[in-house]
Amino acid sequence: MSLSLDATLAQLSSSDSPNELYGVTAPSAKSRATVEKVLEEAEAVLAEEGVAGLTFRALARRCDMRLSNLQYYFATQEDLLTAVTRYVLVRRLSELQARGPLGLIETPQRFTAYIEFRMERAADPKAQAITTGLRDLALRQDGPARHVAQICRFHTGVLEDMIALLAPDVSEQDIRRKAAMIAALVEAVGPTCGRMFDLPEELRPAILSQARSIVGLPA
Repeated sequence: MSLSLDATLAQLSSSDSPNELYGVTAPSAKSRATVEKVLEEAEAVLAEEGVAGLTFRALARRCDMRLSNLQYYFATQEDLLTAVTRYVLVRRLSELQARGPLGLIETPQRFTAYIEFRMERAADPKAQAITTGLRDLALRQDGPARHVAQICRFHTGVLEDMIALLAPDVSEQDIRRKAAMIAALVEAVGPTCGRMFDLPEELRPAILSQARSIVGLPA
């Protein structure tokens, strides 16, 4: 059973501590607003300039803050990058929550709506740039890697739960294998070959058809 969407959001945003926001100590409303502002700007930098643009000095200028004030909240570069990762992942999961595909009652409809949502977001140019940055961070820093892995486990768990309902006679091993296959198919819509490469227009319907076929639904 996968961790619920609400529980995953709570872990990423506060770690069950009322005095923390995205892992950053922020006990007051003012400090929480400051952290939100910094991370909002950091996400924009990640989308526009990539990881290389996320320096303390550049971010302090962008937020019109003293460098010392910024470092009061984020003592190290990894603290900053980890918080940015958590912030971005919360925003993505919040959009999934708002769009509501996981709230659909019928499993076949829920499965299809979830796959369509994931592919839509994966194909968005801004989301692609941010995804590239997060992957880079996850390869280089333990903090971002831990939370990116958490989200990968969440999405894989969502697929496994739905596959178990759609194909109750399938073994646990095969459920995990099918979930991994579907996740890999969805990832093909993302920033695989860079912004100068255009994916075939028919790819997304083909991936949805294949994903439905994997779980035994009519293509």
